[in-house]
Amino acid sequence: MNVKTTRFGEIEVPEGDVIHLPSGLIGFPELKQYVLLDHDKDSPFKWFQSIEDGAIAFVLIDPLLFNPEYVAEVTDAELSELEVLTEEDLVISVIVTVPSNPQNMTANLKAPLIFNLKNRRGKQVILNASTYTTRHNIMEEVRKRTAGEDASTIQEAVLQAQAEKAGSEVKTGTTKKP
Repeated sequence: MNVKTTRFGEIEVPEGDVIHLPSGLIGFPELKQYVLLDHDKDSPFKWFQSIEDGAIAFVLIDPLLFNPEYVAEVTDAELSELEVLTEEDLVISVIVTVPSNPQNMTANLKAPLIFNLKNRRGKQVILNASTYTTRHNIMEEVRKRTAGEDASTIQEAVLQAQAEKAGSEVKTGTTKKP
C-alpha cells in the first residue's frame, strides 16, 4: 500500500510491515496502524509512522540503549491483546521528544510501547507502580553512564550501552529482577 506522509513523502508499505495497535496510542486512540521506519542506517532511533494519518509520526528508541536497568513490569492482562505466546517475541520501545535543543531530548519511560514481533501487534502501557517519568532526560542518562568521557552525541553512548545490554526483556506477572 502507498501512504502519503508529511516527513517522508509517499512511501510504499508492504502489508506484512504494518503494526496493529488495537487500542491505539495514548492521545491517538483512533490511529491503529503504523509502520516502523529507520531514521538513518546506523541510528538507534526509529520513526513510528501512522498509516492512517500521514502527519503523525513518533520517534522511538530502545530504552535499554541509554538505561540498561530499565524494566517494564506489566501484567498478563495488559499483554492479552498482543496474543503473546512467548516473551522472546516481545520488543519494547519508548517515545522520544526532541526539542529544538537535542541535548534536552526526553523519553517517556512511564508509558512504553510493547510489540509482539510474531503477529505485528503492539500496545502502549502505563507503568502504574513505576518510578519512571514521562520526561526522562536521555542525555543526562548518557552523561551519567559515560562520566569523564566525551558524551556529546547519543551515538557514542549507544555503543557503550549495546556492550552492556544483556537482552531486551519485558517482565510480566510478578516482580522479577534482571
